[in-house]
Parts: sequence; structure tokens; C-alpha cells
Amino acid sequence: MCMSRPRQLVSAPILTARHTERISISAPGDFVTGRAVGLEQPPGETWLPYCLDVLRRRSLYVGGVDAKGAQDAPFYYLYLRGQARTVLSVPWERGPLAAGVSRRPVFLFSPGRCGSTLLSRILSAAGAANVSEPDFYTQATSALSVSALNPLRGAMRAAVAALGTDLAEALDPVQSPVVKLRAESCRAPELLLQTAERRTVFMSRGFESWARSNGRAFRNGAHKAVAKYLRALRCHAWLKQNSDCHLLRYEDLLAAPLATMDALAQFLGRDIAAEAVASTMKEDSQRGTPLSQGARADQPGWERRLDETMALWNSARLKRARDRLGMADA
Repeated sequence: MCMSRPRQLVSAPILTARHTERISISAPGDFVTGRAVGLEQPPGETWLPYCLDVLRRRSLYVGGVDAKGAQDAPFYYLYLRGQARTVLSVPWERGPLAAGVSRRPVFLFSPGRCGSTLLSRILSAAGAANVSEPDFYTQATSALSVSALNPLRGAMRAAVAALGTDLAEALDPVQSPVVKLRAESCRAPELLLQTAERRTVFMSRGFESWARSNGRAFRNGAHKAVAKYLRALRCHAWLKQNSDCHLLRYEDLLAAPLATMDALAQFLGRDIAAEAVASTMKEDSQRGTPLSQGARADQPGWERRLDETMALWNSARLKRARDRLGMADA
């Protein structure tokens, strides 16, 4: 009987990086590569997980990247896109590169536009391992990926778990790092949470303030904006029932940053120095990115869309939905 050979790892140098100034979700096409070489084992350097290559059922890692720089960057995916020098393609059946490691990240969920990037910057300044928005989690929680009709759903979940293991090992060999997720990941927290790490963090912001910030940055209509926020509330409700979830309010971070971060430090079991909190609170947390202050003009018509969004939010139907989701908690 003919036995198929195990698929090899494949390494290739990066010739050109694309989309280095765009906030688009990471994809295999972000890199133009040179001649590929098949390998039995990964070369001896730090490989940081980058994204899923769903068509080939592989995971992409990148090399030549400073792991500390990836943690300090406002957005992990943009830093890797601009700094990576080599791509390593790993077949999903290979599992994690770091054999025998059981740690998983502590996930930070949010609806976006609520200070989660600021929180990541504080953690970095305090020396606590964390990264902001690794996009293989975003890919795994896209609308198509989470569909019950997706035949690769289980395989993708296993691949993402392997990538998370390798991310945790690359960032901190002792403690589980905090991983801030894009807002899209609120769609399916159950596909990300692992039994090896049940702690999660959910960051919230009052709806009107959030809607104003979201509307000025993005061209979301009323229904899309409200659906995005409600999806985050459903995520929070699920996390409260299925994980050890720490709620962190944006308003509390602004009003009492030291007390808020001290509570988070106790939850995570690590020090967050007051000096790191004070210095970071003065910065633009997204400085140097396409979302930095002043980098993008307000989206045309945002005030009209905000009025429509608030009218929908305060409608009787939405009030009933908010009550069911425990809006008072979040």
C-alpha cells in the first residue's frame, strides 16, 4: 500500500512586503518571496506566528523580527509585515513548533475604539508580555470561518491553538502573555478559548462615546455600528459564563488609571508599575500607525450617522436586546 509522505516545512526569503501602511487583515499575499526550500525542522531562530494559509492548510510564521519590538508595537500585524525577512510555512498537521508547551495567551476582547491599544502599551511599558492584534485569530473568527458549513472549521481551530502556543512560547517562557484581539474576534470566543488558560479580559466603553469614536474613524452605518457593539456584549456575556473574565472599563482607566491597572495586575498575577501607567497615559497609543491621532480625517457624514446610530440604540427593540445581554454590567 502506498503511504503519502508527511508534508515538509517550507522556508523562503521575503523580497517585498505589501500593505505595510494598511490596517487590512494579514494574509499570505502580504509577502512576495524568493526561492522556497523544503525543511524537516524549523531553522534555529525565533519564529513569530503571522497568519493562516487556508487554501494550503498551512500556517505562516515570520523570522528576522525582534520579539520585543513586536510587543512594543501598537499593532503586531503591521510590525511583522514591515520587519519580517523570512517566511516559514508549516502544515497544520505538524502542530505547534514548540513541542511540550501547554501555555496559552490571556485574551483581551473588546468592541474596539475603547482604549485596548492604550492598555497594550501600558503592559509593554511595564514589561508584561503582550501583543496587539495577531491576525490569525481574526481569520479564525471571520464570518465564513465560523460558519457551521465550513468544512475546515475544526482544523482551523486546531491550527490557531498551535499558533497561540508558539506565540506564548516566543513572548514569555514563564507567564502567559496578554493578546489583544481585533473587535471581529468577539464573533466567536468559543473558537479561541482553550482549557489550558481560562482567564480573559473584556474592555468596554459607554455606547455613545464608543459610537462617536467609531463613527469618526470608520464609515459604519447605524445598523452595522449597533450590531458590532451588540456582538461584543454577547461575547462578554459568554465570557462571564465560560471563563474567568475580568471586566475593565475605559472610563475607569481614564478616571483612575493606577487603581484600574492595579486591579488588572492582581488578576494577571504580575506587576504593573505605576511609572509605566503614568508615562503611557500621556502618549498617543496608536502613534506611527494609520490610526494615530490626526492621521485620518473624520469620515464624511459621521455626525449624521451618529444621530442615526443613537436613535436606533435607544429604540424599544434595542432596549429589550440590551436588557437581555446585561448591559448594566458592561
